[in-house]
Amino acid sequence: MLTRCFILIGLIATLLISSGYGVKETMLDRNWGKSFELAKSNQILNKPDEQVTETNIGKYRGYSEKQTSNKLENSTIQSK
Repeated sequence: MLTRCFILIGLIATLLISSGYGVKETMLDRNWGKSFELAKSNQILNKPDEQVTETNIGKYRGYSEKQTSNKLENSTIQSK
């Protein structure tokens, strides 16, 4: 009985291991990580202007300040 279980487990393991060798490589497998490398190289090649960078940072800071002030207003209203 125990030997039958070991033989069955061995056959199942062999089947699972050997079934992985027939899988074809997809485009995603071949190009794995290239999108990150391309985005990084494009950012290095096409550096944004300082004025654009400062404008975007200012917009971000203004947006984050609005979010924190809204959270504070909501918390004071709820506590009343």
